[in-house]
Amino acid sequence: MKCYDAHIHFYSPYAGEGLKRVFDLLKDMGLAGFDALVFAEFPPEMDKVLQMIPRAYHAHATEQTLQNHRDPFPLFRLADDLEIIAFVDGRFIEHEIDHKIRQFREKGFKGLKLLYVPEEDLENGIGGMERAFGRSVKDSEINTAQLIDRASSEGMWILIHADLKRYGEFVREMVQSHPLTHFNIPHFGSSRKAISALMDRYPNCYTDLSSLIPAMERDPDAYRHFIIDYQDRILFGSDALIGWPEHVASALRFITRFLEDGEVLEKLTNRNYLKFHRISGGAQ
Repeated sequence: MKCYDAHIHFYSPYAGEGLKRVFDLLKDMGLAGFDALVFAEFPPEMDKVLQMIPRAYHAHATEQTLQNHRDPFPLFRLADDLEIIAFVDGRFIEHEIDHKIRQFREKGFKGLKLLYVPEEDLENGIGGMERAFGRSVKDSEINTAQLIDRASSEGMWILIHADLKRYGEFVREMVQSHPLTHFNIPHFGSSRKAISALMDRYPNCYTDLSSLIPAMERDPDAYRHFIIDYQDRILFGSDALIGWPEHVASALRFITRFLEDGEVLEKLTNRNYLKFHRISGGAQ
């Protein structure tokens, strides 16, 4: 069975043959493709950049690693048979939104990745938009809504990281207002209850299980039942950096052990990914 990863951050110290070896390792572990989340635009002030990146990634998010993969498409050619779908990370796009999103779409980006953290997130160590940009929550809503509107009009998919316990109403408005656009709200939206309410009501709403292994280990029965209940709308995602193929491998091993039903596993790692991206076919 071919597997797909819906959540890989595409920046690392590797380029050239080093990156090709990473791609080869991903193929060897059974990966057929993945969503590459790319920082194609970011400010020169690294302190501002780090305000909008979770603390756990700070050591890896240097100016050089981000610059290495700012234009990912020449690098994708090193991947041979891997099917890579590029998502432009829009967390730093503040101005000329229509022009920039159209330009990124023309370059080949098929999705938009957003980190919607308008206020400080102490749990994940994210300073947030208020601190990074000096914006109010309302201004961040306006900016994010404009990004989603434009990306949706360009036929792009949306991956939006948001804590539904804090910002669920805004996210609901976005999903409801764009019924033809598929949304992936990763990490179960930080709330199984809130994400289930969205998935129950909106068929264009999906989620992925990236970075949830510790929580799944603490309460396996609850998470297993949730995954079975929403098996048609959950995507496998590792939340790895492209330079961490071992992180992808360990996440795949975990979910394979965690799920006792092979058909559910196949949906999470294959069928749902193809459905989300409207790719014809199914499990192979």
